[in-house]
Amino acid sequence: MIDLHSHILHDFDDGARTLEAAIEMARAAVAMGVRVMAATPHGRNSTNVDYSRYSVALLTERLTELRAALAEQEINLELVPGTEIYGEPGVVERLRAGELLPYGASRAVLVEFPLSSPAEVVEQIVFALQVAGYRVIYAHPERMRYVQHDPNALVPLIERGALMQLTGDALLGIQGPAMCHLAETLVIHRLVQIIGSDAHGPHFGRMPNLGAACARAAELIGDAEADAMTRAIPAMILSDGPISPPSPIPVRRPLSLF
Repeated sequence: MIDLHSHILHDFDDGARTLEAAIEMARAAVAMGVRVMAATPHGRNSTNVDYSRYSVALLTERLTELRAALAEQEINLELVPGTEIYGEPGVVERLRAGELLPYGASRAVLVEFPLSSPAEVVEQIVFALQVAGYRVIYAHPERMRYVQHDPNALVPLIERGALMQLTGDALLGIQGPAMCHLAETLVIHRLVQIIGSDAHGPHFGRMPNLGAACARAAELIGDAEADAMTRAIPAMILSDGPISPPSPIPVRRPLSLF
């Protein structure tokens, strides 16, 4: 499997605090069947500029250290660089300037948004990224207030080619029953196309869980589609390949749990 969302890089952001913790995360990921993991630390943005340590140079340094440690301990996990980019004005210019990284050598970017952002603002930034030639992976849309109010708000973005990344913890009930119900709804109605762990490390109690999340998705939509969410579609993202996910199925009854 391929996990496209993790904070496995050590001593960087709010993810793994030490190299030892990062190695522990890697072992847990491999034990669940993950063979490729994207290291996606939070990028520097307007809300964290005073305390963020993010830089491409530091990301490269930490990635090199962790790769060497995994090789030494014979942990078979391929690491791919990336960034969890904050969706705000100016993000396209920062990507073009090389201040933020897409996934590896691809044109795909992982983007998160302030939880209270309205749908219109999200759509504007997503479309700006797409016009600039980037494929947008929308991080944890289930956390967004407007999505909790109306999951169908994701349909226009999906129809424009944006891909939604659900967090494994939400689907497994770790974030509570209301979030679990929403996550299940998004999976069943094909309103999310990939699952990521968003693992932060043992200090947070948020370890890699992609195998368990994939198994739960399979119970909801079958093995083939769940497998595509954790293997085929992530692989195409990393290679800039063509993706034709299932069409979204509108949710007819509004959720009332949030």
